[in-house]
Amino acid sequence: MTDARYLIGIDLGTTNCVMSSTALNEEDARASIDIEAIAQITDSAVQSESASLPSFVYRALDQERESGCTRMPWQDANAALCAGKYARERAGEVPDRVVASAKSWLCHSGIDRRSALLPVGGEPSERVSPVDATVALLEHLRQAWDVEHPDAPFQKQQIFLTVPASFDPSARQLVEEAAFLADYPDVALLEEPQAAFYAWLHAHADTWRDQLSVGDKVLVVDIGGGTTDFSLIQVQEHEGQLSLERIAVGTHLLLGGDNLDLALAYLAKGKLEEQGHSVDDWQMQSLVHRCRTAKEQFLGENPPETLDITIAGRGSSLIASTLSTTLTRSEVEALLVDGFFPLVGTEERSSSEKRLGMQQVGLPYAQDARVSCQLAKFLSMTGESDAGGMENFVMPTALLFNGGTMRAPALRRRIEEQINSWAGTLGAAPVTILDGADYDAAVSRGATYSGLARRGDAMRIRAGTSRSYFIGVEDAVPAVPGMPPPLKAVCVVPFGMEEGSEARLDQEFALVLGQLATFRFFSHGTATLSDGTEPAMGSVVSRWQHELTELHPIETQLDRGSDDGSTVRVTLHSNVSDVGTLELWCQAQDGRRWKLEFDLRHHDPKSAGATASGG
Repeated sequence: MTDARYLIGIDLGTTNCVMSSTALNEEDARASIDIEAIAQITDSAVQSESASLPSFVYRALDQERESGCTRMPWQDANAALCAGKYARERAGEVPDRVVASAKSWLCHSGIDRRSALLPVGGEPSERVSPVDATVALLEHLRQAWDVEHPDAPFQKQQIFLTVPASFDPSARQLVEEAAFLADYPDVALLEEPQAAFYAWLHAHADTWRDQLSVGDKVLVVDIGGGTTDFSLIQVQEHEGQLSLERIAVGTHLLLGGDNLDLALAYLAKGKLEEQGHSVDDWQMQSLVHRCRTAKEQFLGENPPETLDITIAGRGSSLIASTLSTTLTRSEVEALLVDGFFPLVGTEERSSSEKRLGMQQVGLPYAQDARVSCQLAKFLSMTGESDAGGMENFVMPTALLFNGGTMRAPALRRRIEEQINSWAGTLGAAPVTILDGADYDAAVSRGATYSGLARRGDAMRIRAGTSRSYFIGVEDAVPAVPGMPPPLKAVCVVPFGMEEGSEARLDQEFALVLGQLATFRFFSHGTATLSDGTEPAMGSVVSRWQHELTELHPIETQLDRGSDDGSTVRVTLHSNVSDVGTLELWCQAQDGRRWKLEFDLRHHDPKSAGATASGG
């Protein structure tokens, strides 16, 4: 935007949202980046400002809505949704009216993410969709900005919005859709680990070249409330100058602070049941919210030796009863530090188990909650495969922590201990800890700083797509009874394909027209496959079950002309937009084109998660 006065970076966090900005009259890499104060309801009818907006959305009770005690001055008189601190506090009292972890639900491909299903267990008429909950958070941020900056409307600024590095195309574009519905201008998406590293570069603009050398590999361990992201950024030399390139991204892991909260809640529940109490689903939700606070205290600076956990009873007595139990520091550390971050060898891998055919509605959390094993799998550079040995293991030389969960000194110490243990096994030097991490605001600050990098005012990290993407192609072979036609995966977007670039595959394929057809898509999270080859446009993976992760399919019917048969011969053209979204075009010899795209702003509600269009 040529008339923009500010670059605005937004960390759309699972637990907290943070917004920062810098004025565009700042011209160098030492530009000041300010954290924006966000006005919100903090108690019934009480409004104040905070450096963050808790990512909780509360549907107010009728009497609260009528009195206006949960409504900001800028909201409509009929507004029922309240975002922020008060919503977080109400989560411990009326959990069936509060939506938490909306961002994690956005990447759940097993549900209709535009369907009103949150909070799970709430009254159907009172629920909202993951997209709508995200819209409520983004709207609040936009409106809070406009109140503070009446002379610089939000819609006229340059907006950078962060997403987990492992978000697939449909999840990324649902974030883009939510921003559109929240009345945002066009946004640029940035991966959270990259944003954290940008923040470190900003904080060390004058010294980072003295701390890192050519060949260094920086491991960003980003563990937030709902997700764990691993990224590797390598220091390289380009035309005599140091340059930075993101070389690997981990798979999407719904594993983070929420899992630790749940583990503590089960510990507390077991103790209450030993006392003879029964804990129902409603109380369990309340227990999770209470244990979130306890976790932060036990894993923070100067932790207490004991803490009492108290929730409301569910008896018929006119006098409200309570249930209470005590957690100790030793048992909490044993559960959270040793349980989630055990010391393991380089050969360890996260385990995968077959899921049951019938499951409760909920988030698809990582099946193996051992973060250290997930990290070992990532550093083994074997992509999605569980196979691999020490010969592929990549040792980082530097370590940068990010995410709210990493505020805990005990967890940071354990990860450092784990990586140095691997270094000792492999004969490598101990890892260097990059200091000065800002666990609360780094992602937001880094998003803003990335805007300066795009303008050429700061060092830019070469990244492109965080994964390579493949389309499933059915082999044309004779049918065999009892066996489905063989499927191979053809690469249509290589790893690291730059934003704003296009690629073409001249090989022809047969595109099915005029009938309902399914298009299957796959991804891979590192620059190389397990055999050491680098997927290029048109590369074929036959054993995709062992190498790739399958994404949500597109099921659609493409238009057929009056002179067409059941199929038409097409070539494939892929495009990565300037904001990091993906498009795949199928082009016929006569110039007609059909676009296969993951969910965008205009959609068919009956679509199975993606759309297709012709042109």
